[in-house]
Parts: sequence; structure tokens; C-alpha cells
Amino acid sequence: MNSLVTVVLACLLVFCAQGQPANRSSRCKCVTFIGNFKPKLIKTEPVIYEPSVFCPNTEIIVTIENKEKCVDPQSPLGKLILKNKHRQMKKRAKTTTTASAQTDTWRSTA
Repeated sequence: MNSLVTVVLACLLVFCAQGQPANRSSRCKCVTFIGNFKPKLIKTEPVIYEPSVFCPNTEIIVTIENKEKCVDPQSPLGKLILKNKHRQMKKRAKTTTTASAQTDTWRSTA
């Protein structure tokens, strides 16, 4: 009977561990922010994490000199990065909507 209880508990532990998100820790990634730097030093596109149940803050992570650094979302650079992200999202949505409308028009005339 003891071995059965042990097996059931082990299975529950495995299933619970698999349900945890693998890509985000249970804490915010950004604790400190970098100061002023030239935006030209950014090597890759910034990664933006929106607020979630794991972290209530918007986090912006950039790669500078092969190191990941956090940018304060309230700083001028942080605001610029967020503004560009929202602009790209609107552009993608508009392109998708236009493509859908063109497809529907094509179908109705054919």
C-alpha cells in the first residue's frame, strides 16, 4: 500500500511540474536598468515582455555587446521602443485586414 501511495504522489509531482511555464521564471527579469547609451549599440531587436501574473511590470530587454540589459520602459528610449512596437503591430493588423478584404473581393467577383 505504501508503494502505491508513493507512486501516485510521484505521478502528481511530475504532472504539476510539467504544468509550470518553462520560458518565464516566477519573478521579473529586470531588477536594474542600464543608464544612457547609444541606441546604435543594440545588436538585436528588443524583446518586450508585457505584464503578466509572474511580473506586473513591462520589461524591455536589449542585447548590447553580447550581454542582455534591461531598459526602463519609462525612459525616453523605453518609450520609443514601445511606440515602435505598437506602430509595427498596427501596421501588421492593417496589412492583414487589407489582405482579407482583397481576398473577399476577389472571391465575390470570381
